[in-house]
Amino acid sequence: MAIQTLLTNLSKLYNVENMYYGPSSVVPPYYTRSDSFYCFLASVDPWVDGDENPPIPRQDQQYVKQLMKNVFVMKKIQSGDISPVIQRIDWTSGTVYEYYQDNINMSALDNQGFLVNEFYVKNKYDQVFKCLWNAGGFESTVEPYFEPGSYQTNNLFFGSDGYKWKYIYTIDNGLKVKFMDRSWMPVPIGIGYIPNPLLNPNNLKTPAGIGNIDVVNVTEGGEGYDTSKATVTISITGDGSGAAASAIVANGMIQDIVITNPGTNYSYANVSIISDLGSGAKAIAPASPVGGHGLDPVSELGCSNVMLTCQFDGSENEYIPTDITYYQLGIVINPISKSSSPYPANGAIYKTSTNLVVAPGFGAYVSDEFIYQGSSLENSTFSAKIVSFDPASDVISTINTQGTPTQNDPIFGNSSRTARTLLSFNVPDLLTQSGYPVFIENRSGIQRSSDGIEQFKVVLSY
Repeated sequence: MAIQTLLTNLSKLYNVENMYYGPSSVVPPYYTRSDSFYCFLASVDPWVDGDENPPIPRQDQQYVKQLMKNVFVMKKIQSGDISPVIQRIDWTSGTVYEYYQDNINMSALDNQGFLVNEFYVKNKYDQVFKCLWNAGGFESTVEPYFEPGSYQTNNLFFGSDGYKWKYIYTIDNGLKVKFMDRSWMPVPIGIGYIPNPLLNPNNLKTPAGIGNIDVVNVTEGGEGYDTSKATVTISITGDGSGAAASAIVANGMIQDIVITNPGTNYSYANVSIISDLGSGAKAIAPASPVGGHGLDPVSELGCSNVMLTCQFDGSENEYIPTDITYYQLGIVINPISKSSSPYPANGAIYKTSTNLVVAPGFGAYVSDEFIYQGSSLENSTFSAKIVSFDPASDVISTINTQGTPTQNDPIFGNSSRTARTLLSFNVPDLLTQSGYPVFIENRSGIQRSSDGIEQFKVVLSY
């Protein structure tokens, strides 16, 4: 017995939407949920092969467990820090763009993860258009554009180069700053979107139903047509109703076909060109997605990526040392704090290092060294890796702890040979191995400073 299966593009969209709505306590209009996403910083050890040769992250249990032991801070990613993103395609004169067809997979990706068919563009005013016709495969030379506030009723732009474009949305300035870079641009998830538009047709932007006909594209102009001697009739048939169009004839050829009524409820449509004079003209009429072009940009433009942003400012009110270099960062979902157990943590930021307060004395511990209690590091009852040491407050910030420290016993520095008596210590509120690490990045070292700002943009692709 032969079996063929397909995991659809909409499965990717489902994951994108889950990530986008994850931090929300309410997902309208059906159910409630709440996930917690955190960006973590980890590891103060330089890479063995040098700063420019970080190793490839692994996801075996041993590697992930060690990674989580090396985390020294987690900062919450708020709902406003998450956005679906799509491949950025800037309109460029002289480029041949593909046009939307309802019988091919417009979201197909090549081996590099880029669209096989570049069928949408962003103009210089951050307006996003979907190509509905490319003049039969010619270069685009007229940039699609609408004056703000003057969009046509059907939002169609007809260029003098023969291209037909459908306006989809304009990138919000706030989203642009936060989520657009050289490779990605944000796409809104809420424009007209409802999970099943057929359940509430009154909420649709257009009365398209399961699909309408916005354009009819002439693929062959034919010859011998003359509207002064014979009528040219355009017949649109399919499983919908109401679609109507008229022909533009010049030099004996069908130059274009103009929609006069887009109709409704088409899953497919065929075009017939009927005239007593002329022959050979052919045209196609792709049906729109459910609800019409522009109803659901995330689905229509093949979104399978979500961008998460996180920014660390200076010491973050003393939560993070500013005199260190770190080499790892990532995203963890639903870590648990002792105060929130068994539910996900919800605090804005967590210090995940263990702080040790030692007695004043001579000598200073150094960053990156191991400290311990016991006869040696190898035979220690407690050990840890130093993130930073503040000689003014005599506080040692540590990660990768082993065992439990004993108050009033000395803490030895394995490299510095410093010895100070342990006065007190605190244990992080966040449970070290809790949550699901979904993204790991090993990179060249990042030097922190008291006035520095580090902003990370992480793209998860499904």
